[in-house]
Amino acid sequence: MKPDQNGPKPSGASAVSGGSAVPGGSGAFAARLSVEQVEEGFALAPKFDAEGLIPCITTDAATGEVLMLGYMNGAALEKTIATGEAHYWSRSRQCLWRKGATSGLAQKVEEMRVDDDQDAIWLRVRVAGSGASCHVGYRSCFYRSVELGGQSGSLAGDSPGISSGISPGGPARLRLEESRKTFDPKAVYGDAPNPTQL
Repeated sequence: MKPDQNGPKPSGASAVSGGSAVPGGSGAFAARLSVEQVEEGFALAPKFDAEGLIPCITTDAATGEVLMLGYMNGAALEKTIATGEAHYWSRSRQCLWRKGATSGLAQKVEEMRVDDDQDAIWLRVRVAGSGASCHVGYRSCFYRSVELGGQSGSLAGDSPGISSGISPGGPARLRLEESRKTFDPKAVYGDAPNPTQL
């Protein structure tokens, strides 16, 4: 059963037409009434997907570096607006989460933007502590690049002198773009379950 057919939804969202969702009765978001109102209006009328979520790109306010892609439900979006600290919906743990609650690497929101059709959020943040946003220990969750056709070079784990270009019939190769982790995930998270799912 799909969540928009009376199945479970992330807390704080209820379905309305077109896969859009707004928090139940909070009044924090405007109804989506017309294309003109959504694209040119001055009221936040976010479009959540069938799971009650909206994607959120988070970048460093000072450098513009992309730190992470997260998801928000209505409650996370409301809390972020109300507190000025980034809140997300954890798809792996199925719960609301304030970024940095465990690690201390809280994200203070300097600016929040919504895209033209209001189905994606962009946060510009300042990160406490080491400035990292990745649970693996790197500054950015995007700490690897994908080699494009014709590229080759040394990758983490490659033997010296062996080309790391795309192998015929094999998977595209990744290149490590951050030289070191900014914190030790084991020391910070201990035995907490890893949010990465196979």
